[in-house]
Amino acid sequence: MGQMITKPDANPVLLAVLNLVGAGGLGYFLLGQKKKAYITWGIIIGVSVISCGFLSIIALFSWVTAYDIYLLSQKAQTGQAIGENENGLDFLNAIFKD
Repeated sequence: MGQMITKPDANPVLLAVLNLVGAGGLGYFLLGQKKKAYITWGIIIGVSVISCGFLSIIALFSWVTAYDIYLLSQKAQTGQAIGENENGLDFLNAIFKD
C-alpha cells in the first residue's frame, strides 16, 4: 500500500491553491505524495504536447487535483494518516493506483 503520511499542520486552502497554480502537482508534492505529483506533472505535460497546449483540459485537470488535495489535506489536518497514493476523489483511483 505504501507509506502512510501524517501532516496535522496541512493547510487545505493553501495546498489546493498550490495544486491549482503549480500545474496540478505542487500541493501533492508538499503534502508528501511525491509519486502523485510526478504522475500529475507527466499527465499535464503529455496532454499539453498532444493537445498543443489546449488550456481548458489542463485547467480542468488542475481544478480536479486542487479539490482532491483539499479533501486529503483536510483529512491530514484532523490527524488521520493518508496513504502515499490515496485519493480524496474515488474516480482518481483509475490514475493513481497503489
